[in-house]
Amino acid sequence: MSAYKISASRFSAALLMFASLFIASGSFAAELNLPDNLVIKAIDGQAVSSFDRHQLTAGKHVVELKYRDIFAVNADDSGSWVKSGPLYLTLTVAEQQSLQLQLPTLDTEAEAKAFIRSPQLQVVDEAGQAVPAEIMTHGGLMADWLAQLRR
Repeated sequence: MSAYKISASRFSAALLMFASLFIASGSFAAELNLPDNLVIKAIDGQAVSSFDRHQLTAGKHVVELKYRDIFAVNADDSGSWVKSGPLYLTLTVAEQQSLQLQLPTLDTEAEAKAFIRSPQLQVVDEAGQAVPAEIMTHGGLMADWLAQLRR
């Protein structure tokens, strides 16, 4: 009989989790898609796994990203990794949409390092329309927050 109770409680827990997925999925306003060389580390200060679906609710968000890519000079070269520190994307999500982050073309190690020093990217919706967003380094984010506090 106790085996039945354990099985029933597991079934109830699984059913509750399944139902919560449907409820939660209706509350998201946007799905965020990234190129392979960007990884989301946190959304609004909450750490996320690289296996999580990156969904955002309506409103303003700060998304912590990390850039990483490998560059090889020739076929015999094992390549060298170029990795950024934390990069912060701020954007406001207003309605149900699928958003795509687009990086500039970074074909060389020098271009990747220049991007890390002064990050630039574009966020577009499923219709290809640009979505207002800003990306900055940690120092830029802190300077922005201090400027807002001084107002």
